[in-house]
Amino acid sequence: MIIRVMQETDIQELAILGKQLLDIHTTFDSMYYTLEENFTTLFSDWLRNQLSASSQIVFVAEEGSGNSKGEIIGFISGFIKSLYPWFKVKAVGHVSYLVVDHKYRKQHIGKQLEVALTSWFCKKGVSYIEVYTDEKNQIGVYAWSSYGYEPFKKYLRKRI
Repeated sequence: MIIRVMQETDIQELAILGKQLLDIHTTFDSMYYTLEENFTTLFSDWLRNQLSASSQIVFVAEEGSGNSKGEIIGFISGFIKSLYPWFKVKAVGHVSYLVVDHKYRKQHIGKQLEVALTSWFCKKGVSYIEVYTDEKNQIGVYAWSSYGYEPFKKYLRKRI
């Protein structure tokens, strides 16, 4: 398996993987997380926008090695988020998406993707990384905790 930066030709495969994670999240809260009919188009556009932004990155995990293109089995996306100018920490890394194909889970692929993203954030001068995960997503909470992430803030919401 290799970890590399996303290319334009990866986007369709990544949109299919992205749907796997959204399918899981809809079981937590179907009113908040919905799968639009045009999800693939919307998700592909979101990924495409990250190709040209210097403050955003997507790493993919690809099965196999060598010169031939293998199956994409996971990806992670992140961006650098500016904080308020009066904060001591001016910017943080933010993980926006991590998914590994269900057939390849529990093989430390998510961790390898997280390591690649952490390295990129370090090269960009970031000292902290934040990630949001649904508290009902026990697998996600466990995974992020095992990667060294600790509770930092509690987000609340209110439906109006």
